[in-house]
Amino acid sequence: MSITRRSLVRGLAPAIVGAAAGAGVLTSCSRDADPGTSGGDAGTLGAAPPTPDTPLVLGSIGASYGRAAAFETPISIAITEAMIDLNARWGGVLGHEVTMHQRHVAAAAGEDLSAVIATMADAGVSAVITSLDEESLVAVIPALVDAQIAVIDVLTSGMSVREPEVASANMLIRLAPDDVAIATLYAEQAWTSGSDGSGPPGTVAYVSEDTAQGRSLVGELTRILAPRGGKILTQQFYPAGDAPDLDAVIEAVLAEPPALLVVNGGPEVGPLLSALHDATRDGSQQPAVTIPSRLGPAASVDYSEDALTPECLASATGYLPGDALDDTHVNMMLNVDSTLLATGFGYSQQAYDAVLLAGLAAEDAVSVGGVDIAGSLERVLSGTQECAEFGDCSALLRDARAAGQRTTISFTGRSGPLELGSDNDVRTGKIRSRTWDAENSLDSEPAIGSAPTTVFDTGG
Repeated sequence: MSITRRSLVRGLAPAIVGAAAGAGVLTSCSRDADPGTSGGDAGTLGAAPPTPDTPLVLGSIGASYGRAAAFETPISIAITEAMIDLNARWGGVLGHEVTMHQRHVAAAAGEDLSAVIATMADAGVSAVITSLDEESLVAVIPALVDAQIAVIDVLTSGMSVREPEVASANMLIRLAPDDVAIATLYAEQAWTSGSDGSGPPGTVAYVSEDTAQGRSLVGELTRILAPRGGKILTQQFYPAGDAPDLDAVIEAVLAEPPALLVVNGGPEVGPLLSALHDATRDGSQQPAVTIPSRLGPAASVDYSEDALTPECLASATGYLPGDALDDTHVNMMLNVDSTLLATGFGYSQQAYDAVLLAGLAAEDAVSVGGVDIAGSLERVLSGTQECAEFGDCSALLRDARAAGQRTTISFTGRSGPLELGSDNDVRTGKIRSRTWDAENSLDSEPAIGSAPTTVFDTGG
């Protein structure tokens, strides 16, 4: 399934100005912004706008706990490598080398990050790349908005960060598929992938860590299934960081078998699927019930070294956000840490792209101000001239400025083609599927381009 041609720029600048006026923040744009750049996609600007004298300064905040912990290493490596490429290969942004403020890695849920953000603001950070959990991201948004720091998040999917009371003033952009996109894919499978002994189409059993993201995903699933008569047959939540009660979950699932089992957690879901597999065997060890299951990114790991029943993951499908990996990205990552061959590259494409997008947004806005960068991020993803390398994209923008013209670019990074919706979440993009063999070994993702990809479209 091919993605449709990306739409022309929808323009965030008016929305940012309106939000700023209503919230009493972001009362002025950066002094570096060129007043002639807020017009249409293309046109004549006259004299080339002056570039800012100050360099672009980026920041990043990760986490070593919860589901973010499994992806901290690939995310941090990708950010570092993107910075090297940005400066060494492409000469920085707007004539200056870009600097990255020291990365902060939160060690525990609920950590107070106000001092970290204050330090970033003092250092002139104008855009921060985050890979936090939903609760932590919601908590830091007010301080980041007050500091006029754009936020490019590469991990969260939960919709709690988009609640009306989270006044992000259009400063938050998310590059991973949100729970609307994931729930849409899961719901489609619930309607179409039933098997002998499983429940009626459109029915789902849901097991999840009790987190904001876990509650968000089941809420979106319910909302999407209900209009066609689908429903959640059982919801089973367990404390984050623990394991589910296997007996209770299996009893609930088998009491009314669904068309699809969604297990939204980490590696602790392996024993659950193993126990469920054993519970569905008859006296001759043939399956009395076969229930397809969907696992999230944190559970899409190799289980071959665990003491699980063979073939217990044969009916499971996992996923990671982004297009199929290419050899350039894999080799870049493995040159830094060869253990990633076993642990995976999850969210590294988004992290790499986040750095380049911040630079391209600054080039587009002719500004290193956070408000201007946030306003240009959608433009550089859905403009008129397609490009896939930072150097090519920035050259298009620079050459147009030098000629007194205005152009827009459509950047396709390592995550694949993306479109942002009206809420600055990804509206269309790709995910790649993960599967397991009879020995519960994860598919060989580093076989370049081997993972099948699915296009998602939330219509937002």
